[in-house]
Amino acid sequence: MAKLIEVEERDIDFIFGKNKPYRLDVYQRDYRWSDDKDYKIVSQLLWDIELRFENNLKVNKRSSTMDLAAILNDVRTNFKAYFLNTIMLNEQDGDIFIVDGQQRLTTILLILIKLLHLGKANDTNGMNIDKLLGEKIYEEDKAGKKHFKISNKDRNKIIQKIFESTPIQDDDIKNITQFNLVANYDIISKYFDKYFSKKDGGFDIIKYNYYMYNLTEKVLIIEQVIKHKEDVAMIFETANDRGKELEPHEVLKGMLLGVLDTSAKEECNAIWNDALSTFFNLDENYKSVDEFFRTYFRAKYADKKSQYDSFAGKYHKNLLSNDKIINDLDRTTPSKIENFIKNEFVYFYKTFLEIIKTAKDESNIYLASNYANERGQQVLLMLSALNYNDDEKEQKIELIAKKVDQFYTIARLIGVYDSNEQQKEYHNINREIRGKSMVEIETIFNQIIVRHLNERDIPIKSLEEVFQYKYFSSAGNDGRFTKYVLARIDYFLAELLNEQSFAKQEKLFVITHSGSKPVNGFHTEHMFSYNEIIMAQFTNDEGEYDEKLFLDQRNRLGGLLLLKGNENIRTSNWVYKKKKNSYQNSGFIWNRILTNSINPASINSCNHPIKNKFKSYEPDDQGLLDMTAIDERQELIFEIIKEIYND
Repeated sequence: MAKLIEVEERDIDFIFGKNKPYRLDVYQRDYRWSDDKDYKIVSQLLWDIELRFENNLKVNKRSSTMDLAAILNDVRTNFKAYFLNTIMLNEQDGDIFIVDGQQRLTTILLILIKLLHLGKANDTNGMNIDKLLGEKIYEEDKAGKKHFKISNKDRNKIIQKIFESTPIQDDDIKNITQFNLVANYDIISKYFDKYFSKKDGGFDIIKYNYYMYNLTEKVLIIEQVIKHKEDVAMIFETANDRGKELEPHEVLKGMLLGVLDTSAKEECNAIWNDALSTFFNLDENYKSVDEFFRTYFRAKYADKKSQYDSFAGKYHKNLLSNDKIINDLDRTTPSKIENFIKNEFVYFYKTFLEIIKTAKDESNIYLASNYANERGQQVLLMLSALNYNDDEKEQKIELIAKKVDQFYTIARLIGVYDSNEQQKEYHNINREIRGKSMVEIETIFNQIIVRHLNERDIPIKSLEEVFQYKYFSSAGNDGRFTKYVLARIDYFLAELLNEQSFAKQEKLFVITHSGSKPVNGFHTEHMFSYNEIIMAQFTNDEGEYDEKLFLDQRNRLGGLLLLKGNENIRTSNWVYKKKKNSYQNSGFIWNRILTNSINPASINSCNHPIKNKFKSYEPDDQGLLDMTAIDERQELIFEIIKEIYND
């Protein structure tokens, strides 16, 4: 039986001594090794080699001369080997491709370059550095052009600059591979500068020479060579799916691009890499790539919770288990893969990023509202509803954002919100609106919301019926969500009256998520504070102070305002008369309605009848705000909520 893989034990001298460079197939991942806070993988490699080398020097070293031949013989005869790990290769049409192991081979190449620099900069007792190291770092063609032993157009320019000690500018760094090459060489360079430095500051020639021979002849790698080209993609997928290093999108790339012929593979790889560069430019990492694929596959293929959950981790495995994906992305039909990458993939990843950007920069109030409330499900539902090159793209995105905001806000305000239960409804909506029209989407949303509310003892037949004051009369302080509601109300009022408000000057997300301690933070203000004179207004039928009544009333939405900075701390438990000026100058219209400080021209130019329900309040003889203001402002809030969300 013919072997699928041939396995041999090799040293660095052999691995990097081949007369042609190693190439990276297009589905290979980026160079991702880096010393992060959790695991310093580059430094750890250096330390591991150092540990075995230092033990050899201490225990196994026999020669005491500086003679190179004696040192080499000492290393070959007496030093113990260090097993680095395995690599997997495949030879195609005379080229050697790395299937697995390019992270460590690339890092070793950087190590060799640094050691070459040190050898050239110092007296090495006659060691032929160019032969020992130069021939392992690059091959030189007849025209004198150097081809580095790890060859890939994405990294050759940076490696050449590192090799030539040419300054690398910020503009040279286009992706994570190039970033890590520079960062890791810096780590390696500093390590060896220190390691070969003697106490008197000189260069330790003997230690360097021993290290060089030890590295090239006693650091071993298991070389696995895949014999047949058609097995490469399958083995790559299997080998890398078990390691902790690869992200799911990297394995997915191998699974998809690995089945394409050379021409299609190159073209699709360029498209894929353009996408990765776009994601990288957002936050200098690729976390959003996996977020996109999880969202996309859930949007298009998750019909129930178990399928939704299956995309949480190694979502690429669904290409082997989900019947719909197996059909749509049939890897036995490469044309389907090529079509997906050139069309659906490009359309939906760009749409995904557009949605995220619009939500974050708040150029659409509905997407911004969901972003402020951390309703990331809106993206899932949008991708579900959209078809490739959808003519209703913009309309669908806004409609879904509006309905998600409506569903969430209503449930919170009427006191029936449950995170887990609402998530279940998103699963249902995701399945039902997939690829549907605008009319169908709105109908499905309304039906599911109404059923959801019915199951929570809200007996309505249509969504419009929920907008009755009896359902909203008890709406009260609900932490961060309350800041969102008050900001959203002020945004509506600012639009209505063409007035300035922090709700339009600041982002909803900032207002909603800023804490109360920062000077520029936003916080909730109780109009009725802990003050004996204020509290004395809240009495029971016997005329005695009723603490429960006080707490219940002061926490209703009608008794709350938004303030910026430390103003509510400064005014603390003052009575209304002393706080009134702060409310007038607070930068929020909702506060200014209370204090009768809206520009009369703004009121006069407003044609909306809700302005007739605006009411201001003057302090009484004790400087107090009449407690009836709570009920009246609660009703006004309801009317505004109805205008915002019953649309």
